Amino acid sequence: MGRGALAIATLLAAGPAAHADNHTVLLADATVTQIAAAPGLLAHLDDPDLLERRWPALPSDHAESEEDVITDHLSELGNKLGNHMTLLSDQMFGLHVDGRGQRAKLRLGTGTGHYLAFKLDSDWYFSDGKARISARVQLGLAGHELALQLPAMEMEPTSYHGEDGVMLKLPLFERRW
Repeated sequence: MGRGALAIATLLAAGPAAHADNHTVLLADATVTQIAAAPGLLAHLDDPDLLERRWPALPSDHAESEEDVITDHLSELGNKLGNHMTLLSDQMFGLHVDGRGQRAKLRLGTGTGHYLAFKLDSDWYFSDGKARISARVQLGLAGHELALQLPAMEMEPTSYHGEDGVMLKLPLFERRW
């Protein structure tokens, strides 16, 4: 090859390098075209494929899950038991169960306060295998009443040397703001 052929090869090599190769130019032009022609969010609302991907069909079965049905049945059984205990104990015992809310109310008490009265009213919240209890006690003696708000307690099942039991956590100090 002579000097002239080397100059033409240098010119051809410098030309695409300065302008970028043809593949890059084509890709860059296609990207610019795609970005310029990208549809807006509201442009294809009547496209059924796009709507199908964004909003899948609702399940055809609208029945409650088995878990909810069992929870409702257990709540109903607990409330029936509570009502029967209230009737049998002459209003000394009360139980109300809310299975979906994981809550229960337990009430014990008797007396009118004229001579002697004792009432325990407690709210129970069940979660993570524990029960959080908030209780109030009312004592009455000869017309004088004393109301106590007990600190919130936690109760959880435990075992010690193979014996099952319940651990009651009672805070000594409770901070509130």
